[in-house]
Amino acid sequence: MSLRFVWLDDSEIKGTPCFVAFPGVGDIGVLTAELLEQLLPSTTVAHVLDPSLPPLAQLDDNGVLQPPHHRLVRLDTASGPAHVLIGAGQSGLPHLQHATAVGLLEAMSGAKEVVGLAGFRAPAEDRRTFWVATSADDAASFQSEGRTVSRTEPQAGCIGALALLVSLAPHHNLSGSLAVSTTVGESKDPSAAQRLAQMLDRTFSLGLGAMPNVDEHLRTLLEARAPRVVQDHISELMERPDAFYA
Repeated sequence: MSLRFVWLDDSEIKGTPCFVAFPGVGDIGVLTAELLEQLLPSTTVAHVLDPSLPPLAQLDDNGVLQPPHHRLVRLDTASGPAHVLIGAGQSGLPHLQHATAVGLLEAMSGAKEVVGLAGFRAPAEDRRTFWVATSADDAASFQSEGRTVSRTEPQAGCIGALALLVSLAPHHNLSGSLAVSTTVGESKDPSAAQRLAQMLDRTFSLGLGAMPNVDEHLRTLLEARAPRVVQDHISELMERPDAFYA
């Protein structure tokens, strides 16, 4: 299995921080990525075709049918360009998650830092953000920079393509880290995404400025991305009179 990058615009990943988000606990990572995309000047520069994604082709904003893909977005920040990879989903098979992680790391060769955006389930009163390093040298370096680094959480570990991506980063000569915000783990905790975006702003001087009240907007995104009933997309397509299964 191999990923294919379909470039829509010239963009240089080398030397830039790369934020990566996949659907996960509360979808905090994806919401944070989309918040950065909306609050900063941004351009979608590539579609990443991933054979491990469910075979659901969807119409884009122009009414054109697109294959399943992740999006790579360039952010124009106060400190220069950055990139964010917004994952559309991931396979439930470990070897395919591994292949996705390795394929993305190969494409991010030369990046300044690969940062996974993640939510960490915690009680409602626990409202923290922190960093998890993937090498001892990075842990010491982050602490010297003033980052809040956890060496004990998440105690049970991390699972999925995002966890593989950041933990494998040192093996691809990249600095990898997790930027984590605590969340109640449900689909209505937009403040966790906002806290995570603010931590990224402080660390990378993104230039977000005063954060607007995005509670309702993020709440809507969360509800759309985390429906209470898991949809069977193939059955849904079969039932629609204007759709067909190819």
